[in-house]
Amino acid sequence: MTKTVLITGGAGGIGREFCKLFNNDGYNIVVFSLLQDELDQLGNDLKAQRNDVVYHGVQMDLSQPDAAERIVQWLDQENITLDVLVNNVGFGMMGEHVEQDTRKLERMLTLNNILLSKLCMLVGAKMKARGQGKIMNIGSLAGFCPMPFFAAYSASKAFVINLSASLQEELKPYGVQVTCFCPSTTKTAFLDTAQSAHKSSSGITQFVSAQIATPEEVAAAGYKALNAGKRYALPGLSVTLQSIWIRMMPLRAMASFVYKQSVNKSS
Repeated sequence: MTKTVLITGGAGGIGREFCKLFNNDGYNIVVFSLLQDELDQLGNDLKAQRNDVVYHGVQMDLSQPDAAERIVQWLDQENITLDVLVNNVGFGMMGEHVEQDTRKLERMLTLNNILLSKLCMLVGAKMKARGQGKIMNIGSLAGFCPMPFFAAYSASKAFVINLSASLQEELKPYGVQVTCFCPSTTKTAFLDTAQSAHKSSSGITQFVSAQIATPEEVAAAGYKALNAGKRYALPGLSVTLQSIWIRMMPLRAMASFVYKQSVNKSS
């Protein structure tokens, strides 16, 4: 039978490239995302890639508190069983934490953590009952590192890394695989949407932009890791070595290093 994948925020950036990779392997594609025009364009592109694709592009504001429940309700109404869940949607916020907009902060944490956790729980329960399935959570290299001026975002990705590692152990006996994929900076709109008026934004942007990969490169590495059954993976040797160095550093030293880099580059 044809397998089905759901990708949150799959209409743009890395998620869009994941859609193409799954489509190329004959999957039915389900995407929940915010902008209808992007969903429509994705559908056209997937059909051009594979004429017989079964594609569902559903417009939804995933930052709403009940988004996960509404997604699962929609899947049940459409009688769709998921073989793969890719928790991809999310965004970042630069600047001093005490100066952040509280509503925007809540939206970010809802997307990066609450939605992801709920979907892992609700979809994971169905996969556990069937005795098969795969979940891929998109973390970040930033999740290994305390990051002044990017504090809540880096913490949100540390949450994703730790949750994924725990879920892998819980669900492995039931035939369900959990992979956490942690890319570094990618050439998408991510950095643009993360900007703030605080002077640190330019420093953080320069600091994290020392090495930038394309969405195609990142998605290909993530797709390979998922199919290889990896617990967690990073895109390439250089990023992997960076993560090892970060994890070897004391938290205080790493936070001080990022702070100094950000301040120096913004001055």
